[in-house]
Amino acid sequence: MELTPAFLLRMVRETIKAPRTGAATVLRMGFAPAVGWMALLLMAVGSTLLTHISFAMMPQDAQDFWGAAMGSPIRTAMLQWVVLLISVHAIDKLGRWRGGVGTLGGAVILVAWLQFILLCLQAVQLVVEILMPSMAAMLGVLGLVLFLWLLTNFVAELHQFRSLGMVFAGIVLTLFALSFVLATVFAMLIGTAGA
Repeated sequence: MELTPAFLLRMVRETIKAPRTGAATVLRMGFAPAVGWMALLLMAVGSTLLTHISFAMMPQDAQDFWGAAMGSPIRTAMLQWVVLLISVHAIDKLGRWRGGVGTLGGAVILVAWLQFILLCLQAVQLVVEILMPSMAAMLGVLGLVLFLWLLTNFVAELHQFRSLGMVFAGIVLTLFALSFVLATVFAMLIGTAGA
């Protein structure tokens, strides 16, 4: 099996059409966890690059508003990496806590694959932002829906859960909890940096 661009794009299309089948196919490929961790790091870097290109294209008032958060590509990449690490461990630990059969290695590979699909979407969104700026916001909303749909199916496949509804509810509750925790931590860090 060669991971050519054509093969990867075909896999992206097939995964979007049938997410659980796509996730099962990726898991069957038998990648070592180290490959998943390396892929996650590459996805964080790639996403940071596209995010900062998109930021540079924003109007000046938007750049002024987001300037503090987007001041450093290195900080953005580190933040992306931390979020991915938390996501992998949450999917692994919470899934097994609820009776799932997945492994940490499987969680790493699936999160890396999910990030690759989202990175492809981010690239498309960047092109749309250049050619048809009015459509970019709608594509962003569709991206969020796609993210939640794929994540729900990936977690269900990894842990062999049958109910997508229950998995989705668990994801939403976990995202709310993690958002609160991360917001608190970042507020404390910003407060410490400003003191």
